[in-house]
Amino acid sequence: MFLTVEDYRSVCDDFEFEQITHSPETREAAETAAMEQIASYLRSRYDIERAFAQRGECRNAMLVQCAVNIALWLMVHRLPQSMGHERRECLYNDAVKWLRDVQASKASPDLPLYISSDGSTDTHNPIRSGCMPPNRYDY
Repeated sequence: MFLTVEDYRSVCDDFEFEQITHSPETREAAETAAMEQIASYLRSRYDIERAFAQRGECRNAMLVQCAVNIALWLMVHRLPQSMGHERRECLYNDAVKWLRDVQASKASPDLPLYISSDGSTDTHNPIRSGCMPPNRYDY
């Protein structure tokens, strides 16, 4: 997996982590959902599979923090009375704001660029357009 248990230590202590995660299966399901949410923002411009394949210090630190905050946000809803909801909501909103900034080219993370099948990368204009040949309406 892209995230490790140590990555959660920057935003919560051991007791809080154990209360929120409850089991490794719950954590892994939340991490998978968080990674898919991140990919939905970034996959059109960046090679997300390669970014999530990185391990250790090679990972993008901001991408790790976004994944941690989104995963914790997804797990906090299973707690009684949404304990810690406000703090997690703030961190989740910050993570999504950063993802939207990257998507809108307001932030530029050090992530591997997406390379199309023809080998081109156009990070400033990911939308391709073209036109049809002109029609000759000769009857």
